[in-house]
Amino acid sequence: MSAPPSQTEVVDRPNFDWLLADASLFGVVLIWGINMPVMKIGLEHMNVYAFNAGRLTLSAAVLVVIAIRAGSFRPSSISRSMWKHVAVYAFIASGLYQVLFLLGIARTTSGNAALIMTSVPMWTALLARFLIGERLSRLAWTGLIGAFVGTCVVTATNGVSGDSSYFLGNLIMLVAALTWSYGTVKSRQILTSVSPLTLSAVASVSMLPLHFLIAGPNVLHDFSALTRADAFLPILYSGIFSTGFALAMWNFGVRQTGAAHASVYQNLIPVIAMLSAWMIRGETVSPSQIMGGVMIVGGLMIMRRARK
Repeated sequence: MSAPPSQTEVVDRPNFDWLLADASLFGVVLIWGINMPVMKIGLEHMNVYAFNAGRLTLSAAVLVVIAIRAGSFRPSSISRSMWKHVAVYAFIASGLYQVLFLLGIARTTSGNAALIMTSVPMWTALLARFLIGERLSRLAWTGLIGAFVGTCVVTATNGVSGDSSYFLGNLIMLVAALTWSYGTVKSRQILTSVSPLTLSAVASVSMLPLHFLIAGPNVLHDFSALTRADAFLPILYSGIFSTGFALAMWNFGVRQTGAAHASVYQNLIPVIAMLSAWMIRGETVSPSQIMGGVMIVGGLMIMRRARK
C-alpha cells in the first residue's frame, strides 16, 4: 500500500490550480485586449468582409475541435422545438454581431472599441430587466446609470485627431454591444438544455455561408492578400487564439475560480487594448476615454457588488 500524501502535497495542489487558473484568465485578457489593434492592422490590408469570413472560418473550426475534444459537441441532442431558438441566436451572435463588430473596429480607435464593448454587462442587465423581468436593486441601478453615462462619453469621442468618422464607428460598436447583449439574454433559455460549447460551435458553423455571401463573389480574390504577413497573421491570431484558445482558457479559469472572480479580469481588457494600441499603432489615449472608461468600469463594479 502506498504511503499517504504529505501535508505539503495536500496543500500545494489547490494553490497551484488557483495560480494556473489566474494565469489562464490573465492570458485571456491579454489575448482579447491585443486582438483589437491586431485586427485593425489586418483590415488595413484586406477587404473587411473577406477578413471577417476568413477569421470566422478559423474560429468555427477551432470551436468544433474544442467541443469534440471536450465531449460537448452534440447537435443531435438539440430538440426540434429548440432549433428555432438556436437559429435566432446564431443569426444574432454569430451573424449580425460579428459584422457590426468588425465594421466598428474598422471605423474607430482600438481604445474606444474596447471601452464600448466593456459596457456589455450593463446592456445585458438592462435588457434582462425588460425582456425577462430580472429585478435590479437601487445600488445596481446606480452602477448601471454610471456605466451608461461613461459609455455615452466614450461613444461621443471623435478621437484625438477630431476625425468625425470615429463617431460613426463608435455608434456601430455600440449597436454591436447591444446586439451581443441581446444574444446573451436570448441564450439563457437555450443553455438550459444545450451545452455552451455546442451552442457556440453550431452557431459559428451555421453562419459561415452568410459571411461568405456578404463578402461577395470576389472573396477568393480578396484572399490573395493573405500572402502578406500583415493580413495573414491578424486573421490567424483573431480566428484561432482570440476565439478558440481563449474560450477554452476562460472556461478553465471560470471553473476553477468562479464567475465573480473571473469577471474582475474583464475590467483589464480596455486597459490592455489601449496600451497595446499605443505600442503597436501609436494610438493616443484621450482624457474623455479615461473619464468614460473609469465611469464604465466603476459602474460595472457597483452593479456586480449589488447583484451578489
